[in-house]
Amino acid sequence: MKVAAIIVNYNDIEDTEKYIKKISKYEIINKIVVVDNLSTNEGEFDKLKILESSKVKVVQSEKNGGYNYGNNFGIKYLENNGEEFDYYIISNPDIEVSENAIKHCLEVLETDSQNAVVAPRMFNKRNLPIRRSIWKKRTFKLDVIHSTRLLQLLFYKSFRNGEYSTKDYEKELLEVEVISGAFFIIRCSVLKEINFFDENVFLFYEEDILAEQLKEKEYKTISLNSEKFIHYESQTIGKTFNYFKKMNEIFKSKLYYHKKYNKINRFQIILFYILYIFRNIELLIEIPIRKLLKK
Repeated sequence: MKVAAIIVNYNDIEDTEKYIKKISKYEIINKIVVVDNLSTNEGEFDKLKILESSKVKVVQSEKNGGYNYGNNFGIKYLENNGEEFDYYIISNPDIEVSENAIKHCLEVLETDSQNAVVAPRMFNKRNLPIRRSIWKKRTFKLDVIHSTRLLQLLFYKSFRNGEYSTKDYEKELLEVEVISGAFFIIRCSVLKEINFFDENVFLFYEEDILAEQLKEKEYKTISLNSEKFIHYESQTIGKTFNYFKKMNEIFKSKLYYHKKYNKINRFQIILFYILYIFRNIELLIEIPIRKLLKK
């Protein structure tokens, strides 16, 4: 089998450089494409080009069109150069994953042609499992509850119903609805069948959209809970967005997702707008408190 890794970089050269130097030694990976998503840091692309080798290619996108756009750009770069692969690794640069974990994921993909996406369980930098490594479909009701801290507290039990249980994680192979986009391996033929990643969202909800695309074609998404990868707490996002910008991106992606895949009506859209305003008011209170706690 042939495997290519697509890594999207945006103003995160330290993480990207460290990650590429490590995985470029993995024999299971045949090609690595680093897509610089038009970083604004001076000289970042030139510094990334130093990483190039016979195995590693560094390219720059035409615009910063978001995470899905960057991944599609890297995949189509390979295709336009006549390079074909059986599987693509889609990965943030701020992670750590072993070659054995990758091999095990590929073995799971090879055992069943309906297995379209496989990923190890996600852990944080303290080597503790992250609760939302996988989750269930975001229904309108669940996302209403998720929209503000107050609703999360008032309807905590319903909020947690959107997650998988500790007992679920005890299964080595767990078929799931949605899996984290920080790291996963996807079957190339399936990616073409769903017409690649949806570029209508800049960031956030990519995983939920992918889950809907796969569900429509009756493909499976598998969490390989006997393996893990470390995600260093979304450092890439943290460096790029402040709280309000992040909330705005989440809101735009949420609306797109629910309009297209859950067919929400006008009144449901208005409710999301009201909750978005309320969440921004909450942030005006939360942010000073967070800063005080950090001192």
